Amino acid sequence: MSRIVALLLLAVAPAPLAAQPGAGTLRQRFLDLFRFGGSDCGAGVLLCLVNSSGASAAEAFSTNANATAAALTQFVQGSITQGLANLPTPSTSSGLLFRLSEAGVPVPDESQSPGPIFGERELTLGKGKWLIGTNLTDLTLTTLRGTPIDGIAFNIAQRDLPPGGGVLGDPPIEQTYLHVDTRIGLQARVLNLFATFGLRDNLDVGVTVPVVQAALSGYSDARIVPGTNSDPAAGFSFGGPPEDPRLITRSIVERASRTGIGDVSLRIKYRLTGREARLGIGLLGEGRLPTGNEDNFLGSGSTWLRALAAVSWSTELGVVPHLNLGYYWRPGPSFRDAVLVNLGGERRFGAFTLSAGWLGQRVLGANPLLTEQFQIAGQAPFLTSNIPSRRDDVYDASLGAKYTRRSVTALANVIVPINTGGLRGDLLLTTGLQVTF
Repeated sequence: MSRIVALLLLAVAPAPLAAQPGAGTLRQRFLDLFRFGGSDCGAGVLLCLVNSSGASAAEAFSTNANATAAALTQFVQGSITQGLANLPTPSTSSGLLFRLSEAGVPVPDESQSPGPIFGERELTLGKGKWLIGTNLTDLTLTTLRGTPIDGIAFNIAQRDLPPGGGVLGDPPIEQTYLHVDTRIGLQARVLNLFATFGLRDNLDVGVTVPVVQAALSGYSDARIVPGTNSDPAAGFSFGGPPEDPRLITRSIVERASRTGIGDVSLRIKYRLTGREARLGIGLLGEGRLPTGNEDNFLGSGSTWLRALAAVSWSTELGVVPHLNLGYYWRPGPSFRDAVLVNLGGERRFGAFTLSAGWLGQRVLGANPLLTEQFQIAGQAPFLTSNIPSRRDDVYDASLGAKYTRRSVTALANVIVPINTGGLRGDLLLTTGLQVTF
């Protein structure tokens, strides 16, 4: 058996993502996308501007600019971490099941579907039985609330300073604003290694250890936009001689990747109904431990807890529907709790099983990033960002297949987003192998 397990792990071991090492953590590299104007303003300042007409006005602009940039970067970084941490984990008992014979001995139950790929049913493995396996998920993140991450743009206005009577744009130097175009490339690969053990006939315990690889690259172009009829040489710049100030600059982050253990999950499932019941009910609890390095987007940095009620029932057509209702507790300044709703079904055709489902997360709490409008005297209104102020709910469609041969099950699955909340990819592909014994 140990040889089989070793071969399974080698078969799906991830190949390295092509990337340049880079310096520092991925979080530091990400912040470098929004660091302009050198380091004269200090290490903690993202937007370092100079102003030929006075340091006080430059400070006023930079303070506002850095506050805006900090809010945006915190939101995007949180979305990256949550997007990677929310990659679906395998079902805790999705494989060959066992039932107790009249003599009380566990025997394979081939009448049952091997269950969903992503989702939970109430059935448990059986006392003394093991399910071990691995799956590999590849993901290229492409949109943030529907906005392509290689096309994020935002505008930063100054603070209104006296004199001027509370009108932004008076004095004229306040008409200058900053426009930033950002291009981000982000890929991830997650190898889940998991094991579930039947502690009792109706009680399973398990653990999932993810190995996460994340790669980041990108660049940002910052452009100082002077006010109407303003003299660029008398306003803000990124340096250069007074007669020819530099109004455009670019920050580049070369491709860098980091690999390590993600957030380890501990699970427990309890079946409330009999194994032969047509309507089955079970409860599942999961704790995600902060074992992943949050500075490299490998983990959340805090303990997350998930609780689910799993219901499944038999039908005359051979389809086994399942419904999951639960709650996800995700503490941390960049994260929010969510209500979980998963609905799907499986149909067995001999050695093959088709599985389809709908995976939903209804995010709770206040929206952490609101796109607002600001007005500069004499100019058309501006939006602070092209990222819309919509909810970050996540709804996906899942379609997959399993092939079971004796105690080994191979699977393949694709997840397609059906809404534009949060940080998403176009497709999420998963392949895997698992063994029951």
